[in-house]
Amino acid sequence: MTETDNKIRRGRIIIALIALAVVVAAFFLFITMNNDRISAQNAQYLEGSTQQSARRISEWMTDSQTEVRLLTSLYESSLTDPDEASIDGIRALAAYTKFSYVTFSDATGMTYDDRGRTADASDRDYFVRGMEGESGVYATDSSLFYDDLSIIFYTPLKYQDEVIGVIAGAYREDSMKDFLATNFFGEKTSTFLCARDGTVVAHSAASEAAGGVLSAFEIYTNEGSTSEISRAELEEAFSDGASVTFDYRSPAGSGMAYVMKLPDYDWMLMRTFPISITEGMQSRAALAGVVLVGLVGGALALVAGYLLVQTMRQRSRLLSESEHVTSIVYSSLALFQRFAVIDLEKNTYEYLKDESIKDDLPRNGDYNMFRYYWQTRFYNEEECARMKEALTPEYIQAQLTEGVPYLHLEYRLEDPDTGVVAWNQASMIPLQRNADGVVTSVLLSVQDVTDVKEREIAQHNALQDAFNEAERASRAKTDFLNSMSHDIRTPMNSIMGLTAIASMYVDDPERVKDCLTKITTSSRHLLGLINEVLDMAKIESGNLGLSEEDFDLPETVESLLSIMTPQINDKKLNLKVEIADIQHEHVVGDPMRLQQVFVNIMGNSVKFTPEGGTVSLRIKELPSRVKGSGCYEFTFSDTGCGMSEDFVKTVFEPFTRANDSRVTKVEGTGLGMSIVRSVVNLMNGTIDVKSKLGEGTTFTVTVYMKLREGDEHDLTPLEGLHVLVADDEVEACESACEVLKSIGMEPDYVLSGDDAVAAVRDSEKNARSYVAIILDWKMPGKSGIEAAREIREIVSDDMPIIILSAYDWTAVEQEARSVGVDAFIAKPLFRSRLVHVMKGLLATDEPEPVSEYEVLQQSDFSGHRVLLTEDNSIAAAIALDIMGMTGLEVDHAENGRVAVDTLLDAEPGHYDLVFMDIQMPVMNGYEAANAIRAAAEGKGPDGIAIDPRPDLGTIPVVALTADAFADDVARARAAGMNAHMSKPMEIELLIKTLKEWL
Repeated sequence: MTETDNKIRRGRIIIALIALAVVVAAFFLFITMNNDRISAQNAQYLEGSTQQSARRISEWMTDSQTEVRLLTSLYESSLTDPDEASIDGIRALAAYTKFSYVTFSDATGMTYDDRGRTADASDRDYFVRGMEGESGVYATDSSLFYDDLSIIFYTPLKYQDEVIGVIAGAYREDSMKDFLATNFFGEKTSTFLCARDGTVVAHSAASEAAGGVLSAFEIYTNEGSTSEISRAELEEAFSDGASVTFDYRSPAGSGMAYVMKLPDYDWMLMRTFPISITEGMQSRAALAGVVLVGLVGGALALVAGYLLVQTMRQRSRLLSESEHVTSIVYSSLALFQRFAVIDLEKNTYEYLKDESIKDDLPRNGDYNMFRYYWQTRFYNEEECARMKEALTPEYIQAQLTEGVPYLHLEYRLEDPDTGVVAWNQASMIPLQRNADGVVTSVLLSVQDVTDVKEREIAQHNALQDAFNEAERASRAKTDFLNSMSHDIRTPMNSIMGLTAIASMYVDDPERVKDCLTKITTSSRHLLGLINEVLDMAKIESGNLGLSEEDFDLPETVESLLSIMTPQINDKKLNLKVEIADIQHEHVVGDPMRLQQVFVNIMGNSVKFTPEGGTVSLRIKELPSRVKGSGCYEFTFSDTGCGMSEDFVKTVFEPFTRANDSRVTKVEGTGLGMSIVRSVVNLMNGTIDVKSKLGEGTTFTVTVYMKLREGDEHDLTPLEGLHVLVADDEVEACESACEVLKSIGMEPDYVLSGDDAVAAVRDSEKNARSYVAIILDWKMPGKSGIEAAREIREIVSDDMPIIILSAYDWTAVEQEARSVGVDAFIAKPLFRSRLVHVMKGLLATDEPEPVSEYEVLQQSDFSGHRVLLTEDNSIAAAIALDIMGMTGLEVDHAENGRVAVDTLLDAEPGHYDLVFMDIQMPVMNGYEAANAIRAAAEGKGPDGIAIDPRPDLGTIPVVALTADAFADDVARARAAGMNAHMSKPMEIELLIKTLKEWL
């Protein structure tokens, strides 16, 4: 070897050593930087975890305070005597709370817990504050009943605004430990909830040394501890409520701690991050660095060795190059399970690497044996047939034409012993071609791509599911739009038909009035359908709300029957309506939403009940568990096609319709039942459904509604009077008799028209005449009208005969009047309706109902001037006419900006009230109301300063708008308006509003 070669060799060795030194230095630098990064990262993790826990604890404390207040409020509402207050009355309510125990302290401080123990709490701070009317949270290291840390949430118990005791809910130390317990990467850590003076209120200490200390300042800053922060600095952080991070080393352990103040509460939260976690992470990172350096050093050693061998064996360069190629090949082999060279001309194979192949396949041999071996291991027959063709020499040569660099094949293999299925990818790369360019040998490489393939399949399935869901939603919405025509046309047909009837009876005011009333009902139902579509968006966004207004239950039920009767008659269905023990008919709630529930449920009953079937409604008042509210049960039954058990589970989902050939032609939005469930839930009610295919369906709706005082009637003229009831259903007769007895009358009942005639004849003979007779219209055999004709021949013309019907009696009203029928009552027979009719027929002092026209004529608001803001000319003309009939002087502004300018130009006091539309061009109602109120403080609509107009700060502004939802009312009030009226304008509400504000 020449001197030059020696120099080259020494130079290469020196370079390799320098490179190794650089790698080692880089390693130590990497370890240092990585340790710093891990420490900083863990500090951020500790801070973020503590902040999340602080928010959670703050929310828990707020919820606990709310819970004890709710418990106290419920108990207060049940007290009728302050001396009855005791733990016994609270114990049942306490069972529904999450507190470890609940206590009641009377005015003397004697305290009882819900487990029967007693103690004196008169010296406890929370008792003193509670008796002073305060509510709050209190922490102690020695509770009355348990010698441990406790957190107590207390609130005063009042009777008629006087504090008579204190109710408290407490969490003990063990439950707080579980609540505060936290693990970081599988290792427990310590969390301390402390007062601002450092007192430990609760903890989940990971070590006994930390768990026994009652002050946060003594845990990590006491003697024998070394921390980055001094005790004085930690006390200052607690005093200021500041957040601070510090390292510690104490008998309780070593690590990092973070302190912060709880949101909304004057307590501190301290959490630790044990150093063992950080050291473990740093050790693993260092180990990885060592492995990396070892690999790099090994690689450098291999390169150095290779260079040394190359220098020493320059004369055998060809052999060295061969070894180099072999090294590269074996390095590449690590990426693949199997490598094989296949000679397509000689029909042989040779494995260079045969991982996962059993001994029954040699490393080399005949290619036919190779193919047969793998054909027995493919996943299924389809896979086997495909790969059997793909492995033939002819297929390989046909695919690997000139210019094609490789051939990829994917297939599945099943392990015959374990049954495990794996995805493989085989790649064939041409090694040699003949003179014609036909490949003669290939390199076969096989890779396990199970993980990749499973991810691809999962992504594909997810995309397919998303596509199917989008397609379903699109189809559902399309079906929804197509089906809306039926639901809209139903009330429209009623409106058009009733309009035609009214035009034919223009000379009959009562008939026209009845038609107009029903047109109004159908119009409101049509408005309800429009709201139903809008409700779905509100339900999805969580903004669906309820209004509270006075209404009568009979009017709501009669409105429902008025809407549904035409459809019931069209399908020739039987309608049964029954009431049971209705004591309170006057309630407070949302009648529109309640009717929406009823129409949707009964509408479905009518849709899915075949001709000749029966649709039933039963109304019952149940004992109420809520003070001041009535509990009402509405049961809707039908004899329709019914539903399967599977469909019953999804009946309340939007756009859901049964996949049944019997109902596919029945139109519907698919939104009704979803809205029904949402409305019932808002009313704190329940809805249950029972159904059986081919037998029918029963929906039971139970809701709570506030009670209000109804009109008191003098029932003295009706007491002791005999009445006869005739109906072919025993339940209907018994229900009617119960109502008659409740108003003091003495009823008898019969079950047919013939029996009714016989009963009247016998009563006349026995001198026990009835004062009134109530006949069901439709009875088998002799109908109510036929029975009335015969009864009128027996009794005098003064005896009232009343027809009771669940149907629209207008078609037979003329005939009924001609045979002597005096009045009609709609089923179900409500008490208030019966009293009104009976007093009208049997007494002479009952005033006739006043029409809306008469209400306007009787209302005199002369001398008052109002400003009507309305952009729609037709709506404005109607409002001007209606308001003018009351004597009001009304000026009109076509948008909000004109209204504001008009008020600013007018003298103070010129206008007494402003009616404000909402949806208007230029300036909407909300903006206009804000501008009016701002003018009182000297702010003009364009932000320009003006002379203050104090009168515009107090002038009543009433919203008159089609935005009629509960949140619209709230938004109007937030904009500075005093009241809200929805369109279309209701005369009674208009007069009530004018009286209130003028």
